Amino acid sequence: MKKTLLFVFFIPTLLFSQPTLQPHIGQNTPPLLTDPICAISTFLGDFDTTGYAEGESVADFTLYKTNGDSIRLSDELMNGIPILLIGGNYTCPVFRGKITDINDMASYYAGQLKVYIVYGVEAHPIVDDSPYSGGVWVTSENFSEGVLYEQPDTYGERLELIDSLLANYSIIPEILVDGPCNEWWNNFGPAPNNAYLIDTTGVVMAKHAWFHRTPDNMWCDIDSLLGTNSGNCIFAGNNGTYDVILTTDSIVYDTPGAVLSVHATIHNLSSTDNVELNVLKQFIDIPAGWGTALCADVCYASSVSSINITIAPADSQEFVFYFYTSIVADSGYAKINFTNLNVSGNNLQQRYYGVTQEPSGISEMSKPVFTVFPNPANNTITIKSNIALSGESYNFTDGLGRIILSGKLAENQSTISIEQLPPGFYFLSFGSANAGTVKIIKQ
Repeated sequence: MKKTLLFVFFIPTLLFSQPTLQPHIGQNTPPLLTDPICAISTFLGDFDTTGYAEGESVADFTLYKTNGDSIRLSDELMNGIPILLIGGNYTCPVFRGKITDINDMASYYAGQLKVYIVYGVEAHPIVDDSPYSGGVWVTSENFSEGVLYEQPDTYGERLELIDSLLANYSIIPEILVDGPCNEWWNNFGPAPNNAYLIDTTGVVMAKHAWFHRTPDNMWCDIDSLLGTNSGNCIFAGNNGTYDVILTTDSIVYDTPGAVLSVHATIHNLSSTDNVELNVLKQFIDIPAGWGTALCADVCYASSVSSINITIAPADSQEFVFYFYTSIVADSGYAKINFTNLNVSGNNLQQRYYGVTQEPSGISEMSKPVFTVFPNPANNTITIKSNIALSGESYNFTDGLGRIILSGKLAENQSTISIEQLPPGFYFLSFGSANAGTVKIIKQ
């Protein structure tokens, strides 16, 4: 009797368990360009306690790329590759400062980790209130870099802002766009630049309230999850010392209603250890209607009086103290303490002063001899002066220094139409007199 040989071939396959996620959020069909952005609430809380914590399963979601292609989280996790989700928006200077780190991680871990940027609510729009302060809050970085945009009113306008971002920055990871009703922001935030490292089962392995902000190190978190050694997970002690050097005068002048800023740089003097600092508004003496704010590695709302920051070895950190002034000329004073949390005696104190003056003549500060109102404005602005303005030229320039509108003044009180200017921030300066510059908000 013949024996029949039975050959059984085993084809190796990769089997991945179905991720266990919380209920789905987001739309199942692509949003329309005309879909309005839903109301954005003000959030003044702690980013660490929002969204999902380490060890929790996140919600499944469907979000869309700028070309309309959909990405569903559960489907992506079935590929057996962990995912890093990073929140971002163009008007957040912290996010812009992290793009190099994001690109480096996406390149190094290619094939082992999928990185997505989730583009959502603008942190520091012009004209519109910031969701993190409840008022207009445009940072000095945005002024200097010309990143002056309103909060989008439609999904299409949000896509246009992404186009503006990509025109100025090269970004390797794919960008997912938060839906018109900000599903990502409401469920995973609200925060301007948070991050989630998610394993293939949908569990948060690492959460950063601010992506890759010292002492959090996303390289360490990813290496731990993947079992890799990127060489970028470097542990440092916390016994460094520091110095704070003013980079502008401690007294700042401008016209009533202006945002005044005093700038300094905090230097970590150690090449091996972090510096952990507490920065405290120890004493504030400002007029009614004024406010103050601290801005270090991130900018904080006016209500925040004390912050802790960590500066890496041999690194430096810009520090800005803001005075938000009223339309009445006045002056304010602040005393700020910088305290090393680990090295006794390494403490500094600085005093900052803000002064607003109604212009009454060409001063030693070369301030303009005119008052501009209203500001913000819709259709026209009026310039009033106590000196002859007839024949003086004026220029409106944008954040990039380009002249957008120019002309000549007629008399001591002149009205200029600004209807043709798109909404945004502009700088109004005077020609031959060249007495100064005023920030103008066109609504």
